Amino acid sequence: MKKAGKGLFLVLEGLDGCGKSVQAALLAERLGNLGRKVRALREPGSTPPGEKVRELLLDPATGSLDPATEALLFMACRRELVSREILPALERGEDVVLERFHPSTICYQGAGLGLGTERVEELARWTTPGLEPDLVILLDLPVKEALARLGPQRDRLEGRGGAYLEKVRRAFLDWAGSRPGVAVVDASLSREDVARALWEEVKRVLHQG
Repeated sequence: MKKAGKGLFLVLEGLDGCGKSVQAALLAERLGNLGRKVRALREPGSTPPGEKVRELLLDPATGSLDPATEALLFMACRRELVSREILPALERGEDVVLERFHPSTICYQGAGLGLGTERVEELARWTTPGLEPDLVILLDLPVKEALARLGPQRDRLEGRGGAYLEKVRRAFLDWAGSRPGVAVVDASLSREDVARALWEEVKRVLHQG
């Protein structure tokens, strides 16, 4: 159901501003200190075509896109990342720490843009059949605090404002609450406390392996 290989597939999710990039780097470093080989990746991106599409999706100059077009662009980047980077790394026994995966598209485009979470989730299953993370960690942060952390210079999605992001946050929490293997960490804590709570969740899947 999940994947081949002995590597762990760990996904960090949450609103922009929740600290995913910082926590992903800290987690990758901590796993590496255990002698494990780690690939730290981000979505969209981490492949040459993915980085180009990332620029398109996040650049405010792109303007509005049809919601389905936006979701499909994210899925296309994901498919390329999975085939080029994630599956080969897992098959080599490397751990993969990934910033964003299917939950982001389900919540940002499915809920936030009104495409429907079930429709986007079905598309997600088609895009990466059989691939499931060992653990998804949702770094939950109130929208007001997330926007304060982002400051005035915001990308195309961040610029949609608080009402949109409130829909996305609620969708993240609903999604996390309905699935096993998903942990929610309070991202309003200090960086050190978030890292500590995140590591406690990761240790559980490490011990299972």
